[in-house]
Amino acid sequence: MGKSPPESLPGRWTRRQRDLGVAVWVAFLAACAGTFVLFGVLDPDEIHSPLMERFDVGRKLAYGIGFGFLFLVSLLASRLAIFMVRSGPRRGHARGRGARGTPDIHDPRRDNPDLDLEDFK
Repeated sequence: MGKSPPESLPGRWTRRQRDLGVAVWVAFLAACAGTFVLFGVLDPDEIHSPLMERFDVGRKLAYGIGFGFLFLVSLLASRLAIFMVRSGPRRGHARGRGARGTPDIHDPRRDNPDLDLEDFK
């Protein structure tokens, strides 16, 4: 008799949910570190531009906007990394299964009879 697929355990996350959880957690930690460094160097009250003079952006709102921007960029980067890992080569690829064969090496003059190889020396 063949084995039946294992039933999902109650409270257990699917792979997609785990991937999303990892991406959000990594993005949060990266945004925290980035905000710490960014606002350790820049003071939001010292940034003056004609665009920002129209809006009343206080210190706390500037911190929130900066954190939100860094969080979204970090979330995009972590989701892209997870996508690349999940959609990469399948198992056995490192052992040569599914790899392309070695290319044929031939004389370049065969494809281009006008080629003068002395020009490349």
